[in-house]
Amino acid sequence: MKTFNFILASGIILIVLFAIMPIVSAGVGIKWNQESSLVKENEKTCMTYSVYNPWPKESYVTIEVSDELKQVITSQEAESKLVPANTASTSAIPIKFCFKVPAVYSDMKICKLGIICKQTCPSENKEYSGEVLVKSIPKETSISGSGGSATQMAVSAPLRLRVRCDEHGYDYTFALIILAVISALIIALLLFLKYRKPKAERNREKLRKLQEEIRREKRKK
Repeated sequence: MKTFNFILASGIILIVLFAIMPIVSAGVGIKWNQESSLVKENEKTCMTYSVYNPWPKESYVTIEVSDELKQVITSQEAESKLVPANTASTSAIPIKFCFKVPAVYSDMKICKLGIICKQTCPSENKEYSGEVLVKSIPKETSISGSGGSATQMAVSAPLRLRVRCDEHGYDYTFALIILAVISALIIALLLFLKYRKPKAERNREKLRKLQEEIRREKRKK
């Protein structure tokens, strides 16, 4: 009886293995050299992952992030590449992946007149954790926006984003630029009003001023 049960169990295992072999006949593997990245608000950040394919069937792959990171990433750009069959991990193909993180510290910014602002920061930088997903797709496409819809199999790598906060006092640079522009416009307007008159009229005004000065000098004597 035990022998029969062993044979039956072995047969079931073999049937299952043969059934899933077509499913795992193609796929990809991922290599990475960092699991965290220090990023700036509203600044494009790019990372590179390496993909290999030990299976006997080629695969098109692209990169996206898990739902946890989609909540903080405002835009995403990823290459899609063909990974030939039997690509060893030592010959892994690099894939570039870029994204932006929004202004997560905007609630800690204090402004005067809407243009003179200072930035305060928490004691520790904000962190967001999730995964980078390398997915095989039906054909070569590009993933952009907050994420894409890829199909078939996927492998993942952990990723932790630390958003840098740059603390500073009130920044008067923009206000000074506006003041300089206004001053230049006023000077330009005065010069225009002064020199838009005909030359003869300007000469008569100079003559009148000179005559007034002469009369004042005579009265002093």
